[in-house]
Amino acid sequence: MTTDKRHHVVALDGHVQLPPLSIPHTITSYTSTSASELADRIKDATIIVCSATKLPHATLVSSASPGLALITSMGAGHDHVSHDAVRELGVTLCNVPAQNTDSVTEHAIALYFAVKRRLLPMHAYTVDGESWGRTKVPVRSFGQVPRTCGEEVLGVVGYGALGKSVARMAKALGMRVLVAERKGATETEIREGRVAFEQVLKECTVLILTCPLDASTRNMIDSAELRTMQNSAIVVNVGRGGVVNEPALAAALKAGTIAGAGTDVFEHEPATKENCPLLDPEVPNLVLSPHVAWFSHKTIEGTLQTIKANIEGYVAGKPQNVVIAGRGVTVGA
Repeated sequence: MTTDKRHHVVALDGHVQLPPLSIPHTITSYTSTSASELADRIKDATIIVCSATKLPHATLVSSASPGLALITSMGAGHDHVSHDAVRELGVTLCNVPAQNTDSVTEHAIALYFAVKRRLLPMHAYTVDGESWGRTKVPVRSFGQVPRTCGEEVLGVVGYGALGKSVARMAKALGMRVLVAERKGATETEIREGRVAFEQVLKECTVLILTCPLDASTRNMIDSAELRTMQNSAIVVNVGRGGVVNEPALAAALKAGTIAGAGTDVFEHEPATKENCPLLDPEVPNLVLSPHVAWFSHKTIEGTLQTIKANIEGYVAGKPQNVVIAGRGVTVGA
């Protein structure tokens, strides 16, 4: 980590251009990188910047440049990067925590309102024009009568910066908020201010998931959990795809086990009709968005400045936002 070394920064994906860096460097940027393109693009990189491109163990270990020193994710999540490969190669992995908190919070609440108020079918009904012109608005045909916010009980699963922000906004809207303890915790392990996971599922009328994806959260919401919930409940996922079992969610919505759902994240991204059962048009009262909850001016500006600070800090021997420290790296130096 010396400032006189000339680094080759490779940005594998992203919607924005990286900011100028105050280190000797060259930058190669791509809007997207496929699995077949990955090996060739990282073979000369000393620093990799990626948003969602998967960096699997096999490709990283076999194809990464021998000079690779740093991988920095453009978001808080880093499950798309093989941690085993990072440790094996001895490189450092950084992320960008909490930059998108406000934007994702607003998007989660927007999904909730869109589902609760049946905005998509009401829009289609209104645009039709002829139906409205012939009869009174058949409000009962739009599903269960919605609650007002003051009648809602919000369950929050994942109580990091995003979960806390969602809870604050929900309280401001008048909701009662329950923060779920981790799934499977015993009664004596429940922390102050938390509620048992299963109890949250039973009591909540809205469940918002803001947790990362790991072995403990994969398929955390499955058929059994959906059956535990009230049939008037709404599920919103702005955490990670794979936390909610997608076939189970689609089946629960079709069966009326829960009232509705909204999601910005998918097990396989990009989601297609071939890999995602939620794209079935027969699934009722489901609102989808293509992993864009982060999208805001504040998020973009904050992310770019943090990426710049991650890279320059690492090169200067003062790494920050370190998820995994590479060989020779001292965190907090």
